[in-house]
Amino acid sequence: MPINYLQMIILYCLDKLNGERTIYSIYHLLNGKKSSQTIQDAHLFQLGALFQTCPSLERADLDEKIKHLEKQGLIQEKEELHYMVTDEGASALAAQLQKTPIPSSLNGWKLHDKSALFWERLSLLVQVVSQLSHNNSHYIPIQRRRAAHIWLKKALREAKMDKKALAAGLYGELEALLESYRETDPSIIVLRLTGAGHIGLTSEQAAEAMNFDSDYYRFCFLSILHYLIVRIMEDRSSFPVLRLLFTGEESSIPLTQSAQKTYMMLKQGVCLDKIIQARGLKRSTIEDHIVELALNVEGFSIDPYVQAEKQELIRSAAMNAESRQLKHIRRLAGGAEYFEIRLVMAKYGDGNDA
Repeated sequence: MPINYLQMIILYCLDKLNGERTIYSIYHLLNGKKSSQTIQDAHLFQLGALFQTCPSLERADLDEKIKHLEKQGLIQEKEELHYMVTDEGASALAAQLQKTPIPSSLNGWKLHDKSALFWERLSLLVQVVSQLSHNNSHYIPIQRRRAAHIWLKKALREAKMDKKALAAGLYGELEALLESYRETDPSIIVLRLTGAGHIGLTSEQAAEAMNFDSDYYRFCFLSILHYLIVRIMEDRSSFPVLRLLFTGEESSIPLTQSAQKTYMMLKQGVCLDKIIQARGLKRSTIEDHIVELALNVEGFSIDPYVQAEKQELIRSAAMNAESRQLKHIRRLAGGAEYFEIRLVMAKYGDGNDA
């Protein structure tokens, strides 16, 4: 019996986790829970692309899909709430990934906090520029948030283009970007856009129009958004109109709120022990924050916490360990502390060169 796209995603996660985390680690990952454990799992098991891709997933939905996969013989319970993918499951997963792959442009961890705002602004910009080019001032904005309207007015002032040049520029830039996107049909996003004399489809309507599984459609839609965000941000000079979508947007490091506070104190030169004392938190909690910083802050040095020689020892152990469980790595790393192992894994991944 074939599996649907979300079942495939869950099976994919289970395969990556290899029985080392419970099924609810998948729930937190897909929901986008910003806990230190979820953030570390996303990195350690190479699942960051899927972070917050299913924010409306309920526990009951996950439980039901796990039962279905088990009933089909695709997974087998290793211990309570820990599952392994069977040989049949691995074959089913490979076959389904061939038909409906996980889009390679998808990057939930890095871009989950930018996707919604980008789409809000893009859809509003396309609608307004289209209406302007048709000299139509009587229409209902597709986006209703006041903040979006304030952004648009500021962006249009910054553009310093007449409506004809603005329309031509927007169309040309979008066309060039979407033509360069090779993974899926760009109609996925085009069908959603509203313009003069045309109302964009909802997510459900677009999925039906393209004969896509609704979850597969959502993943493909997010992937296109992520692709556009990255391309525009990397080469803003080539996209004078679309770069307006980032007007007034501050670049941010994706950290939990508590980790941000720890980071601020570290930048002020406060040592680890004094941070623990000042914040009244457990050492393990502050250590979680340090690991989170190593994962997300470019150039963050772990040298103050792990000696260089020990870093190399841990990296070597990580490459030779039988699994990604920290206890296996620790056994090969001469009894290094778990905090030290987590830091090195966060900084360098699975032991390969960063």
